Amino acid sequence: MNKFQAMAQIMAILCEDGRFRKGSPKYKLARKLIASKIDTMGPDAAYLQAKWAKYQIIVEIDEFERAEKVGKIISNFT
Repeated sequence: MNKFQAMAQIMAILCEDGRFRKGSPKYKLARKLIASKIDTMGPDAAYLQAKWAKYQIIVEIDEFERAEKVGKIISNFT
């Protein structure tokens, strides 16, 4: 499987319950996180992680979203 196929299949897994809407800010953050996982782990390993640990990845996306919000708040003060 190549990177593009992995991204499509992983996003399909994450979006199957309607948690992420295509084009939303959270969807875009999820794609960034998944792209990073694919680059780090490789497409096959990232796909298997999404398949077997979907909710762990969703928690990571939520944490990533909170961290990005905090970063924006802090940058507004500087």
